[in-house]
Amino acid sequence: MSNKKKNDAVQENNVAEIDAPEMEAARDNVEIEEVVSKEVKPKVPAIDKHLLGYTLIVENGKALKLSPKTQNHVFYQIATQDDDESLHIRLSGNEGGGLHSKEWISVNAIIEVLDAMKDQPIKSTILKSVFKGGSANNAAFLAAVLRGQDIGLLAQSEKSVFIHKLSSDYEGRKTTLLNLK
Repeated sequence: MSNKKKNDAVQENNVAEIDAPEMEAARDNVEIEEVVSKEVKPKVPAIDKHLLGYTLIVENGKALKLSPKTQNHVFYQIATQDDDESLHIRLSGNEGGGLHSKEWISVNAIIEVLDAMKDQPIKSTILKSVFKGGSANNAAFLAAVLRGQDIGLLAQSEKSVFIHKLSSDYEGRKTTLLNLK
């Protein structure tokens, strides 16, 4: 007889030898000596690789998107770069749809672009030059952040909801932003 057949025969015999009343009686007399517990490990948040080398100043900023058809927001962060203490901003997320780059943008580069646009209507596309990444939404999302209540460097132009101008308090807002360090 092969080992498999022997094992099958042994298992059949074991099952046949135990009857239901004996099992119920044995179950009632079982004593548990030690409590078994499942150790639950706390969930460790993933490290955002984009934060390496930066110290956050504004962790959860948000601004309303430009389109009047939505009440969705764009989220951003402001940080200083650990190497040189320079101020940077990045798009960290958005409600609704739309991909975007999560790269850090120099606030000085943004201000340089805006300073050159005094008294001129500004399209969001002017901000493409500050990005390395090429997502189509980058410039418009950044314009929304710059028009938001908290930063306020830009304001809506009289011409269109999608055209901007420097805010009436541009110089004061710029100073406040640069002093966040």
